[in-house]
Amino acid sequence: MQYITDEKLSEKPLSRLVYGTANGHILSDDAAEAADCLDAALQAGFTVFDTARSYGNAEENFGKWLAKGNRREELTLVDKGCNPGQGGSTDELTAGCIRQQITVSLQKLQTDYTDLYVLHRDDPSMPVEPIIEELNALKAEGKLRHFGVSNWSMARIEKANAYAQSHGLETIRVSSPAYSLAEMVHDPWGRSITISGAGQAAERAAYTATQLPVFAYSALGRGYLSGKFDPDGTLPIDRCISWAPIAEYDCPENRRRLKQAKQLADREGLAVSTVCLAWLLAQPQNIYPIVSPGSDTHMQQTVEALSLPSQLMQEIKGIFIPE
Repeated sequence: MQYITDEKLSEKPLSRLVYGTANGHILSDDAAEAADCLDAALQAGFTVFDTARSYGNAEENFGKWLAKGNRREELTLVDKGCNPGQGGSTDELTAGCIRQQITVSLQKLQTDYTDLYVLHRDDPSMPVEPIIEELNALKAEGKLRHFGVSNWSMARIEKANAYAQSHGLETIRVSSPAYSLAEMVHDPWGRSITISGAGQAAERAAYTATQLPVFAYSALGRGYLSGKFDPDGTLPIDRCISWAPIAEYDCPENRRRLKQAKQLADREGLAVSTVCLAWLLAQPQNIYPIVSPGSDTHMQQTVEALSLPSQLMQEIKGIFIPE
């Protein structure tokens, strides 16, 4: 594992890879199963963990694990809340919704604070000023150390930060869009923001210029880039992966990129997921990929992406170079 010191995000060393709790083990009704998975992630070197109010049992299971291990001050906890616009959500992007949700989340997480509190989705019709004011108030109360946003455009981030700076307030410290080798071609969830693909070149350029940390979700295309589906294989795609990555990512261009990644992986004796994650790590933005490996083997393959030779990384980067 690689570790980064960035006091704008956390006073603790940050693992370059973020462990996402939206997987079957952590979402399980069995808290012991979740604890075993989290123990394995910790053993693999993860120190940054990402969870969310909308992730079913994840907050509660993580909180039980956190309380038993006496490890709170070792870890950086990222919690997401306020999810307007996602299918089925009744959330509104208001100060009241944010305050109510972080209060409940902290109770489930069995902690007094979250290191990073991230707003899960945006509602561009709502003004940014009261949101920045409320997040700063929660910081002053000690409920969060820093804050960020997920599924916000760079224009909205810049507007929010301009207000914060002009009023002597803390700014957005992290952004979490979808980003991977695969381009998102459909959004079944609602108000999802991706920075993959040719159409998002300006967004990527802005992230490169500012080096605003990017906690990239769907770093393996929600499983599309996991290697479970072989574009040249005999099994149909719906026998290999679930409906969500098919809906979001399956198209001829993404199959071409996946095929190239598999050819390189086979040549080098690597997992396809290792190559696809290495591609993301080779990009010029300040990226912390969010990944959710559920087995020791998958964790090893994930962490291996951090230690590939530089020449191989350059070749992997060339699988697809965004315009």
